[in-house]
Amino acid sequence: MRKKVLILGAGMVTKPLVDYLLDTCGYEVTMASPRTEKGDKIIAGRPNGATTRWKSDHAEVLDRLVASHDIVVNMIPKAYHVMVAQVCLKHGKSMVTTSYEIPGIKALHEEAKKRGILILNELGEDPGMDHFATQMLLKDIDVAGGRVLSLRSFGAGLPSFASNNNPLGYKFSWEPKGVFLAAQVPAVHMLKGKAISVAGDALFDDHRLIDIDGLGTFEIYPNKDCTRYLKHFRLPEDVTFYRGLLRYSGACNTMRSFIAMGLLNDKEKMEFNGTTARSFTASLFDLDSSTNLESEVANFLKVEKNADIINRLRWIGLFEDRKLTLEKGSRLDAFVSLMLKKMRYAPGETDMTIIYVDILAEFGDRREIRTATMVRHGIPNGDSAMSRAVGLPPAIATRFIFEGRIQAKGVHMPPTLPQLHEPFLKELAEHGFLFRRGRKKIKARNGGPPLGAAPF
Repeated sequence: MRKKVLILGAGMVTKPLVDYLLDTCGYEVTMASPRTEKGDKIIAGRPNGATTRWKSDHAEVLDRLVASHDIVVNMIPKAYHVMVAQVCLKHGKSMVTTSYEIPGIKALHEEAKKRGILILNELGEDPGMDHFATQMLLKDIDVAGGRVLSLRSFGAGLPSFASNNNPLGYKFSWEPKGVFLAAQVPAVHMLKGKAISVAGDALFDDHRLIDIDGLGTFEIYPNKDCTRYLKHFRLPEDVTFYRGLLRYSGACNTMRSFIAMGLLNDKEKMEFNGTTARSFTASLFDLDSSTNLESEVANFLKVEKNADIINRLRWIGLFEDRKLTLEKGSRLDAFVSLMLKKMRYAPGETDMTIIYVDILAEFGDRREIRTATMVRHGIPNGDSAMSRAVGLPPAIATRFIFEGRIQAKGVHMPPTLPQLHEPFLKELAEHGFLFRRGRKKIKARNGGPPLGAAPF
C-alpha cells in the first residue's frame, strides 16, 4: 500500500517537495490549503496527488486529514504548529517542518516519545542545510583533534548576480510578508563566551561586511538566538558563535529606514478603501499628501532629499498617487502590496541560495579556518533555488522516516540528531546542493595573536 503524505500549505516553496514525494518516491500526496488553485497547479493532474480546502480554523477537517495520512509535512506559519502537532499526537502521526523549533513544540517532547512519533523541525535551507554544513565541519575538526574558537554560519536567498537589477537588491522567492516578520525577531550571538542580545528592531543597526571567496562582499546581520545550539554542537564555553543572514550592500540601512518609518508594523489594522500610496505614506507622519512629502520623509530620516533611501522609496511607489490594491490590513500589508508590483522575479530571471560556514579552530601550535560553501541558482522559468533548498530537506526526511532510516522519537532538529548530516548531505548533493570545503592556515603577526582570531 502506498504511503500517504499530508502537506499543509501550498506556498512558493512547496512544488519541489511535492515533486520529490510524488515522482521520486511514488507516495500519495494531499495538499491542504485555504484555496486549492495553487495546489492544483502544483499537483498538475498527477494521479497520486490531490488537493483539499482547509483553513486553520477548520478543526474537524484537519482531524480527519491527519487521521487518514501516514505523515504530516507542515509548511504553514509557526503560529499554527502547536495546534497541528497536537492533532498529530492524537492520531500517532509524525510531523516534519522547515520552521524553527519553538518552545510550544519543544514542550511536546515527552508526549511525542510516549506516542511513538517524531516531530522533526528546522529542515529547510536556513535553518536546515546550514546545520548539516556546520556538523560536517565540526566532525572534520574533531577527527583532526582541533578545538573550536569561533563558528560563523550564514544563509541567503537573493537574486542571482545576473538578476540583481533593482535598487533594493532583493526579490521575493518565499512568502513576502514572512520576509519582513522574520526580520524583526530578536537575536543572540556569542562573543568569547559572552551572550550579546540584539533587539528585534535593532538587527540592522550593527551590520558588518563579510568577504566570501569566489562570491564577493555581502552585508551580514544576526539571525535568531544561536545559544540554543551551543550544547548540541558541543561548543566550548568561551566560543564566539554567530548565525547571520547575507544581503547585498545597502540592504541593512534600507531596512533601518523601513523600520523607522513604521512600514513593518503588522499589529495595527486599518481600512485602505480609496487610499493612494502617497496618502498612505503621508499618514505614517500625520501629514497631508499635498505637502512636499519627499522632503518631509528625508527630514525625518535625517538624509538628503536625493539620498539612496529616498530614491528607493520613490522606486517602490510610496510617493505615487496610485490607489492601493488592498481594502484593509496592516501597514506591512500595504507596503508588501506595493513591493510585490516591483520585486517579483520576471520570466527567465533566477534567484540564488547561499550557505556559508566558517570555523576558526586550534590544532596544537597552529590555527586554521575551515569553511563550507554552497551556492545554488534557480532554474530559468522553472523552480527557484529557494524552493528547492527549502522543499527538498523535508521531502528527504519524510522518505527517511518511512524507510526507517530515522528512528528517533520525540521532538528533534538536526543539531540534536548529528547522525543525520551525512546521509542528508549525500542526498542533497545528488540534487545539486553540494558543499565545497576549504581550509586556510592562520599565521601569527609580530608575535601577537593569530590573524583571524576574532571573527569581527
